[in-house]
Amino acid sequence: MDRRDFLKYTGFVTASGALPLLTPEILFAANNKQQNRIVVLVELKGGNDGFNTLVPFKDELYYKYRPRIAIKQRQVLKLNKEVGLHPRMKALMPLWNRGQMAWIQGVGYPKPILSHFRSIDIWDSASNSNQFIEEGWLARVLPKYKKGLHGISLNKGQAELGPLISSRLNSVTMQDPRTFLSQIKRIDDVKPSHQNPAIAHISQTQHQLFDVGDQLDKKMGHRMKRSGVNFSKGVLGHSLESVAEMIINGVDAAVYKVSQDGFDTHSAQRGAQDNGLYHLANGLASFQKSMQRAGLWNNVLVVTYSEFGRRPKENRGAGTDHGTASSHMVLGGKVHGGIYGKHPDFARLDANGNVRHTTDFRSIYGTLAQRWWGQASPWKGHAIIPFV
Repeated sequence: MDRRDFLKYTGFVTASGALPLLTPEILFAANNKQQNRIVVLVELKGGNDGFNTLVPFKDELYYKYRPRIAIKQRQVLKLNKEVGLHPRMKALMPLWNRGQMAWIQGVGYPKPILSHFRSIDIWDSASNSNQFIEEGWLARVLPKYKKGLHGISLNKGQAELGPLISSRLNSVTMQDPRTFLSQIKRIDDVKPSHQNPAIAHISQTQHQLFDVGDQLDKKMGHRMKRSGVNFSKGVLGHSLESVAEMIINGVDAAVYKVSQDGFDTHSAQRGAQDNGLYHLANGLASFQKSMQRAGLWNNVLVVTYSEFGRRPKENRGAGTDHGTASSHMVLGGKVHGGIYGKHPDFARLDANGNVRHTTDFRSIYGTLAQRWWGQASPWKGHAIIPFV
C-alpha cells in the first residue's frame, strides 16, 4: 500500500498545490446565503451512456448506430425538438417543467483516456490527461469558501473521498450517519501532534473525525428531524435519504458525494442502464421533495458526473463500449433550466469510433466555483456555463 492509498483509508490525503489567486472582477461578495450553498455530487459509476440518457431522437445516425438498444422516439420524454429523457427518468420531468433541470451535452476532455481508474482520477482532480494531481478539485475551491466541515462522502463499500481528497479539506467518508456515530464513539479525541509528519497526520485525522462525530451527535443524535419523504429503495436512495437528513438537521458540510453503480454496460445494456436510471431519477425526485418540504431546495445543487461516456455504436453484445463525451445533469431551485453545450457530431467519429467532446468538464467545476460559491474559477480558459 503506497502513501496515497494509506491516507485514503484513513480519510484524508496530503497533497501539494497553491490556492488560486482571487480576482475582484469575478469574486462575489460573501453573504449568508452563499455560505449555506450545498452541492450534492452524484457519481454514475462505470461510465454512463449519455446518448441513451439524454436521447438525440432527431439524429438519424443515433438509430442507425443502435438498431437494438436505441430508445424509440415515441418513448422519449421530449425536452425540446431535438433531445429528450430516457423513459425511466419520468420522475424528474416535473423539475424540467418548472425550469429546475439543466443538461450539459458533450462533456469530456482532450486526449481522453478510457481506463475507469485513470479517467475517474482525472475527473476527481480536474487534471489534464497527462497530469497526475493527488488532491481533489474541491481543494482548490472550498478552503476559501468556508471553514469547518467541507464534505461527506457516503459509500457502502470501499472508502472513496474522490474530489474531496486533500489535507486542506476537512472531509470524511462513511456508510451512513448512524453507522458512523456508532463507530466514532469508540475513539477518543486527541490533541494534534507535530512530532513528525506521520504522527501529525494520524493525530489530526483522529481529531477531525472526533469533531465530525461530535457535530453529527449534537445535530442528529437526539430529536432528529426526518425527511418526511419515502425514498426509493437501493443504495442511492438510502444515501440520498441520509444526505437529506443531514442537511435538514443543520450539518454544515458544503459538499455531499453519493454514487450509483451499474453503468459499465458492455452487454445487455437496456436492462442494466434502465434499472440504474430508474433508481437515479426516483432517488433524486425524493431528495428534491425532501428539500422542498424543508424550504431548502434553493440552497442545493445536484450535479451528476461519470468517468466517461459510451460509444455511439452498439456492440455485438447489445451494449456499448467505453467512450468519450457524455451528458450530465444539474438540478436545483436556483438552476436556470435548459440544454447547454453542443450535441457531438455522430458523422465525425474518430478512428476508435468515438465522438469528439464539445464541453470541457472543468467548465462545470468553474461554474460551481464562480456562480454558486462566489470564488474565482481556478480553471482559466474554460468557459462558464450559465446553468445557475
